[in-house]
Parts: sequence; structure tokens; C-alpha cells
Amino acid sequence: MNARRGPLWRRDGSGQRREEAYIEKQKGVATFVARETAQWFSDEFRRAMLPLYSVQQGIIYSGFFDDLPSLIGPYPELVVPESLDTPFTKRNVTGICDDPDMIARWRDIVFPVNSENNLDGVVVGYRLFPANVACLTEPHRQESTQHFDAEAFPQGDALLASDNVFGLDAGQTAFPLWQMITTDLFINKKFSIFGPFAMPPMTELICGHLPIWTRPDVKEQSSVERGRGLQTELSLDIDDALAAATNGSAIGGRPPEVLNVHGTDVVGAWGFVANFLDWTKLKDRSEIYERFKGCNLEFQLSRVNGATVEGIDLAVLAESPNYSLLVEANTVVVTTESLHGTWENRVGSIDGWDAPWYTTAVVCVVLGSFFLGLLTASTLVERQLHRNLLYKMMPKRAIAKLRRGQTVLEKFNLVTIFFSDIVGFTSMAGAMRPIQVMQMLNELYTELDKLVKKHQVYKVETIGDAYMVVGGAPDAVPAPIAAERVANFAIDAINFVKNFRTKEGDQVFIRVGLASGPTVAGVVGQAMPRYCFFGDTVNFASRMESTSKKMRIQCAEITYRLLQDSPNFKFHLTKRIEGDVVGVEVKGKGHQITYWIDRAAVRRTVDIVSPALPPDFEAQAAAVNDNATSKFASSEDYPNEIHTSSEIYAAMTFQDWAKLGHAESELVAATDDRKRINVRAAALLEHHLDRVIKTRDPNSGISLSVKIQLSKFVVAVSQSYDGAKFHSYSHAIHVMTSMNALLPFALTEEPLNSFLLVFSALLHDAGHTGMSNKMLRESGNALCEKFPNEDIPLAERNSIDIGLAILFRPEYQSLREAIAPDEFDKIEFGKVLFQSILITDIATPENINHGIRRFEVSQDESIPVTNGLCPLAPYLSSILDGLGIAKDITARHPEKFLLSRNGVKDCARTEHLMLLSDIAHLLQGWANFVKWNFRLYKELHDCYEKGLCVHPRLGWYQGQLDFFDKYIIPLSKRLKCFLREDFSNSLIKYALTNRSIWMTHGILATEIMSSAVDNDEKEIDVLPRLYELPTSEG
Repeated sequence: MNARRGPLWRRDGSGQRREEAYIEKQKGVATFVARETAQWFSDEFRRAMLPLYSVQQGIIYSGFFDDLPSLIGPYPELVVPESLDTPFTKRNVTGICDDPDMIARWRDIVFPVNSENNLDGVVVGYRLFPANVACLTEPHRQESTQHFDAEAFPQGDALLASDNVFGLDAGQTAFPLWQMITTDLFINKKFSIFGPFAMPPMTELICGHLPIWTRPDVKEQSSVERGRGLQTELSLDIDDALAAATNGSAIGGRPPEVLNVHGTDVVGAWGFVANFLDWTKLKDRSEIYERFKGCNLEFQLSRVNGATVEGIDLAVLAESPNYSLLVEANTVVVTTESLHGTWENRVGSIDGWDAPWYTTAVVCVVLGSFFLGLLTASTLVERQLHRNLLYKMMPKRAIAKLRRGQTVLEKFNLVTIFFSDIVGFTSMAGAMRPIQVMQMLNELYTELDKLVKKHQVYKVETIGDAYMVVGGAPDAVPAPIAAERVANFAIDAINFVKNFRTKEGDQVFIRVGLASGPTVAGVVGQAMPRYCFFGDTVNFASRMESTSKKMRIQCAEITYRLLQDSPNFKFHLTKRIEGDVVGVEVKGKGHQITYWIDRAAVRRTVDIVSPALPPDFEAQAAAVNDNATSKFASSEDYPNEIHTSSEIYAAMTFQDWAKLGHAESELVAATDDRKRINVRAAALLEHHLDRVIKTRDPNSGISLSVKIQLSKFVVAVSQSYDGAKFHSYSHAIHVMTSMNALLPFALTEEPLNSFLLVFSALLHDAGHTGMSNKMLRESGNALCEKFPNEDIPLAERNSIDIGLAILFRPEYQSLREAIAPDEFDKIEFGKVLFQSILITDIATPENINHGIRRFEVSQDESIPVTNGLCPLAPYLSSILDGLGIAKDITARHPEKFLLSRNGVKDCARTEHLMLLSDIAHLLQGWANFVKWNFRLYKELHDCYEKGLCVHPRLGWYQGQLDFFDKYIIPLSKRLKCFLREDFSNSLIKYALTNRSIWMTHGILATEIMSSAVDNDEKEIDVLPRLYELPTSEG
């Protein structure tokens, strides 16, 4: 140790010399790096073993491999005589383990595992040993795939090469390695890991092994107890997970196998599964050598204990080139527990812990840190100020696109725009000095900027005395919410200006105009880019301001209607009437009906919905104005509660997508009470139909008689749903509510199409029996006679027929005429109804593939449009007959029936929005996903008891993962073409989150469902246990 002593080495406050403190610090750094690195290796090693557990579970739950031990038979059946004189006893499994179907099923399990865990190239192979006999290997012989490189796996004469091991009986061979592995697995009953050892072409190979059992005691356990043992598949406590896999993972419901393991009969042993880890690549991924070199340290990571075979495996796991130069005095030792026993990491510095450069370094570090701190702080502050300024100039999304070199152009279907200016500003400015004008505008608009933040609207710009604000863009919200926010902003702005005075004491007056409609936004310019809004709605809002009055807020008629549907505030609006003139003349728009916004009050809390219409509701039609808002009165169960259909629509529409149906409000909370959900369905349909009617005639609206018929129609449809546990009326309402909730995020939207999509969602499973189309045909259901064409999806086609039969009853004439008053509307009605319902047959691959093909054609102009793309061609006659359209219309208006690219685009959009709504529960929160997953399980269990399918528990866990990977996630990615980017990205996020939770907890969830059905438990008792799985510790 350096013996110099001077002022620098005086004792500090703790009594320890600074030099000694420095040495302790250096040792502390070395200890920290050693522990952190060893722990990283231990954690990565555990993670690399997890896919082995996934493969084990795939073997157990697929059911396809159950009979392999019986086919191979007990030792010495199929033994190869000439192998008895060698250390490697083999069985002749040709014709069993090289069966193409067997290899394909094996690959279906192992292929996805590596890529999903980011372990391609690290875990280089898997092997299955039924009856402890080497049977299936991936990579198969010398065959490389996208997931496994055959050249990276042991080849040629290597001990573990596929050809050498094929048929090896690991439970009988005399080779020490196999004796140790099988003894650990089946006699000592512990997880077996061996290595590293050299096995060309790899210099360091590690093998992991997990047993599979068919023990009687497993069958005696309850399914839930089994599930609790297995559900830890991806829990943080990997050791417990693998311990559960070692002792409790079994193929249930089978007679126990008896395997002889080196002279010991083991009851319940099925075999084991192994994987192969390239330790060298894992070390390369860790950058362990660079880590220690950067700290000027040498190291050796070695294994203290664990499974070993003398002369084969290595004790040293990794070491730096100059490790041998270390001595005990300049070394620290850190131990870490791993799946592979105890690891020891010895770390030190060749130069020792002293620092002869310490004095100079302290001075340099202090000065350097000071100046670097100043520079860093200055840079960070400047960067943050720059970022904040950018975010004030334009949305974050636009800035991100500009940084990627993309053009910023966004379309918004329905926004509300605010314009204001100062009355008499020109003369006022002429009488003031320029500095006074600037001070006045700054004071005024600084306060308005605070109101912008308060009401969550977007300030577009100020030009002179003009101030422009937008609601519903660039962050989309439902149109009534956007209008509500802008109107409240306008009211607060007027109230502020009433009390505002310039420094000279002068009063200022403004006039305000609001308009709603579609608009386009984008970034214009390069030298001074600006985020601007364009379109007729911008011009109209400006005209509303210029024709407004001093200290008044004038709004267009569309804004008036949106404010009528405001969910949180009740606005007091009066029609503009001056003398005998109603409305105002607007340049470029002609005479317009406009309204004054006077004030707003918070609506009372909406928390209970009445379950039914009052008995005398229909009798009120003659006495009440047809355009009055329908009210749903309370029943005796809910006294003194009345809610308008607008309140119900707003509550249903503006709930959180992820928690759809799980809000506390009784207006939206999920229920199976048909009276309540009938009211909700009627409210949604009423809103959309009212929009359709007002699109045709802005001065009209849905009549009271149509509202009554619509409510009765919903009740009639609900009665066609009976018995199915998943394809139920409650699920139809969930699909309907999901469709309604996603429409505000659609890139394009048209009122009639929106109504028809919500309408179709209500009907799409009417009359469903709970059986798939395949089950219906195989069981000879009566629908086979009704629809003999084998290509027709029976259940979906029957739902359409049921819906049309109800709609065309005489008592719904006014409703029919409101929906489709002419032939062209009827054609559109038929197209959307058939397209949206037929596509929901997702159990038929051909149906889905045709839908994907239409999507591809809609997005790629180079793909030709062919007649085979039309999904309605086989049903044209049924559409015309069902809607009462004369068949000569195809001759009179052939353009309506020609297959065009735009027609394919419309069809693809309709189909994909319906597909999303139909499986929306998988793209929402866990509670929705697992609730409907349980109901589907129950429905399929009913089919199983009727002899129509296998037990749903078989393959249920893996089946959900496959459904996510092969259907849900690809669908959610395609939806980006039809929905706003932020919303479609959230769908993908929810899908991946649910998949991840299912991968971790799905085994236990399956066992809970299975046990609940077997024991006839009530759903209300089962769902809470399923809901809490993501928060459990495993």
C-alpha cells in the first residue's frame, strides 16, 4: 500500500482514512460488478430454461403424444441387440418417432417458444424422451428452419448428434451422463441441468431436463390444486415453477406407466424433455468481458457444486484472459445461487486496490465534475425548453412524424372549432401605442391560454386579435365531449372578458362563433412550420364569429345537436331570432339556423337505469311531440329515476374501452338482465338512427312512433337468443356496445353505415344454438335442410333470416321506412347486414382467408379485383327477396351491383370492424377477456356432454395462445388501416397484455374453469378468482 501521508489523508468524520475509504470503495465497486454480473447470468440462465417448461406443458396438454411410451413399450421391447455390448443401449423406434405427423406436431410446440422468449440462437435445440427413449429432436437431423440452425447443433460423431442418440434408452444405458440425468429426474426427483461441456460445433453446451409423469396421485388431486402447481409457468419465482414442473406436471386421466430406471421400477414415469443451451452465445450476449475490462478488473465465474460427470463437464463458466495474475489480497469473492447449483465469481485488480494517482484525480474529478455538471445542466435545461416550446407549437404526434421525415396530414370526422375576435379592435389599436396593444393582447390571451388547459381543448393560433381553439383534435374524443369542452371554454372566456380591463382602465368586448364538422390538419411550411386546420368547418366557424354579436356565443346547428347530447353538462341554448328572421345569412353558406349559447349547468349524476318502458309509453305518442326526447321511466324497483336515451347513449359510449361494462354506474355495468340491456340497445340504435334521419333532412329527427317500434323490435330480437352460454344475448350486447365505442375512432364514418353496423351487431348471433357450423352439419341439425348448400355458414345465415323476419313484421313498418326509405338505402342495408354477419364465421378457415384476401386487395392497387372476391354473390337473390326489392333493379341500376375496388374497400372495412367487435373482449382488459373465455369454455363443455366435441380442457391453454398468435394479433394489426393510429395501437397493446397474462396464469385459469364446470359452481363465485389471477403471486 502506498505509504504517502499528507493533508489529503487526514481522518474524515467517521474516523476512517480517506485512502482506506477509497480502497473500500474500489472493493465495493468490484463486489457490485461481480454480484450484478453473476446475478444477470443466473437470471438469464433461468429465463433460458423457461421455454423447456413451455414445451413440457405443450406435450402434456396437446394429448397427441400420450401413447408414445405404450408404443415403445417397457424395456427390453424393441431393444437393438448389437447395442447391448456398448455403453449406449438403444431401441428400434423407426416408424414411431420418425412419423411425419408426429414430427409436425412436435414442431408446432417447439417452434414458437424460442422467438417468443427472444432466445433464438441461444437455446439451439429440444429433444423428447418418451419412456426415457430419445425420440423427437429439433432441429430434425440436418434440417435447418427459421427457428433452429442445424449447423449449430451437435453433428456427425458427436455424442448428442441426432443420428447417434435416436432410439437411445437413457434409463438403461451404462453411460454415466445418462445415468446421472435419469436418476436425478425419477429417483431423486429434482430438476436436472448438466454442463457446460464441449460438443462440436459448440465449445460450451448446457442441457436442461424436465420429467413428465402419469401418476395416480396426480389424478386424485383436484384440478384447481394441479393448476396452482402449474400456473407458475412464467412467474418470477422460476425455481418454484420448475420444481412444480419436476414434481407435479403430469398427463392426467391415464393409467400410470412403470419405467425401469437403472434397475429401479418407477411408477408414473412417462419420460422427459430436454433442451440445449449455447453457453458461449449467452456469454457473448452478456458482454461480460467488456464489463470487467471497462472497470479494469479481472474475473473468474465458476460452478462450486451441481450435477457433474468427471472428465466431461467444466467447472469454470467464464474467466478473463489475465485472471491467473490475481492474488488473494487483491480479490473479492461473490457467491450466487442458480438453477445449476452455487456459482462463485472471483473479481480483482492486478494492480491492487491502491491509487497513486488519487490526489490528482480528486482535483481533476472535482473540477471536471463541476464544469461537466454546469454543461450538462445547461444542455438538459436548454433541450427541455426546446422540447416544451415544440410541444406548444404542435402536437407530439406531429413532431414524431416530422422527425421520421413523414408528411403530417390527419383527418378528423367531427370536431368543434372556436373563433373569437375583439370588437372594434382596429379603432382601439389606432388609439393606443404599439406597446400598449401588445401588453393588452398578451394579458388577455395568457388568461385564455389557462382556460385552454382547464377545458382540455387545443389552441391552434392567434392572428392579431383573433383566437382559434379546436375540440376533438388532435387528440380525438367523442364529438359530444368535444363540443361540450369548447362550449364551456367559450362561456368561461366570455365571463373572463366581462371583468377584464386594460391598464388604462378600458373595457374589452369579444364576439364568439362555434361550428362543428369534419376537418383536416397538417403541418405547413419548412422554414417556420405550423400545425394548421383546413376545411369548410374552419371557414364556417369563422363566419359564425363574424356574424355573432358583442359578448355573445353563436353556434351552428350541428354544434347545437352535439350539445344536446352532452353527457356532463346541460346547455341553455336559444334559437337566434331577430324580428321575423330566424337564423342569419352566412357568406358562402346561405341562410343558416343558428343558436346562442347562454349558459351551462352540470347534469345530475346518472347512476341507475330503469329496466323497462312505462306501460303507457305507447299511448303517450298522440299527446307528445314526435321530436321529443324519449325518456325511460323507472319501475317499482328503481323509484324516482328517469333517464333519457341520450344519457344512456352517452354513458355507454364514453366508458373506458379496456373496462367496457365494468364501470360502477348501473347505466353501463355488465348485466344479464334483459330488461336493462334492452333499454341500452334501444338507446344506442335510437342515437344512430336519429343521425341517419337528420343527415337526410337536417330539420327532422327520429319520431316518437319510430322510437317505440325500435324498442319493441329490440325486445323481439332478445327473445330469439336462448340457451347458449357464450353466443348469448349478453354477448351480442357486448359486441354492439364495442362497435358503438370504436366508431368515433374510425378513419372514415358515415351515419347510415354506423347504424347498420350497430344494428348488425345486435342480430349477429340471433337463434344461435351454441354449436359451431361443423357441429350443426355433423349432427344433422334442422338448419342443414333449411340451408342445404354446404358452403353457407348455417348459424350466421340463420341469424340474418331471424332478424329480417322480425323487422318485416307489420308492426315495424315505420321503423323499416326510417331505416331504408328507398331502394338504394335497402341495397346498402342488405350489403352491410350480410357482409358483417357472414364474416363472423371465424371457425371456418376459408371464410377468414377470403376476408383477408379482400383486405389485401383493398390495400394494394396492384392486385386485380376479381369476381370471386364478392362475398354477397351467392346471396343476392336472398337479399332482394328478404328486403322486398324488385329483382329487376339489377337491370335498372347495374352500377349498384358492379364489383369495384371502392366496393371491396367498403366491404373490407365493414368486415374488419365487425370482426373486431365480435372478439373485442380479447382486445380489452383482462376481466372482459377471461369472463367471456369462461363462458365459451362452458358452452363447449355443453357440446362435449352431447358428444359433439372433445373435452374443452384438452388443449385449452395452448389453444388461446394460438388464437392470439394466428388470429387476434394479425387482425389487430390490419385494423390500423381503418382506425386511428393511437386507438389501433392500444388494441395491439391490450392483445399482447392479455396474451402475456394468459401465458403466465392460463394453466391455473383453465383448471379453475374446469373445476367450476365439473362442480357446477356459480359464475358469480368463479369470476372473482379469475379476475384476481394477474395480481396473484403464483
